[in-house]
Amino acid sequence: MPFSRGASGPRSGAVGVVSRTCGFAFTTTGQPCGHRVAPGAVRCGAGHPCPPAGTTDDRLIAAIVASDTPRAMVALRGRRPNPGRRASELLGRALAHDDAEHHGVHADAVLADPEAATELLGHPQASATARDAVVQRYGRVGALLVVGYEQRWRRTARAAGNDEVVPADAVGRQLELLLRRFFDLDAVGLCAVLWEIDVAEGRGHGGEAAGARRWLHATYSVAARDGTADAHRDYMGALDRVMRLARPLLAS
Repeated sequence: MPFSRGASGPRSGAVGVVSRTCGFAFTTTGQPCGHRVAPGAVRCGAGHPCPPAGTTDDRLIAAIVASDTPRAMVALRGRRPNPGRRASELLGRALAHDDAEHHGVHADAVLADPEAATELLGHPQASATARDAVVQRYGRVGALLVVGYEQRWRRTARAAGNDEVVPADAVGRQLELLLRRFFDLDAVGLCAVLWEIDVAEGRGHGGEAAGARRWLHATYSVAARDGTADAHRDYMGALDRVMRLARPLLAS
């Protein structure tokens, strides 16, 4: 449940007790990840594979990386994925996997640095666990954040590292807005982003039920992000509305 925080914005110190840092090198900058690694852990707080101190078994590291490469991203190479469908795939995967926070990977730690997040979430061979953490915490909005970082990574890769490239399509522009302003937008603003994405993908006239689901997704992510009593009430009200609209369909 997304009801554990009392303040908005990325939280600090989310990765727990630590004794060393991750040396994973980002392809765009060559700089190491630098996230802390808990004693005895084989991953850093951002999800990169890190061998235990003194371990030189490259086969162990390779096995971790191979098991964590998202199959969906491998299949998507060479073609342009539909953002809405990709978000649904990410949501389905995250709900089917273990709780990422239980394994020490926290969504806010992943999202804290936009440049690092582009590598952690957007790279075709980035950590699937990091993606799961963001989606599990923020629901469909979290899945769209991941899609936004995947698109940003592809744009910057084509532009030789220029991270100011503006998306050419309407969905891409809304995803980029979501990346830049996620921690500032309220539920109304997030719902507007979801509406614009639906319109651009041809799903803008879904009626009352579609609008209720968009509001539910928006209030869920704000409740997870802010943890305030008002945010919780908005989410519970949105959930009640969706359930009331669904009741006739379930009874038929």
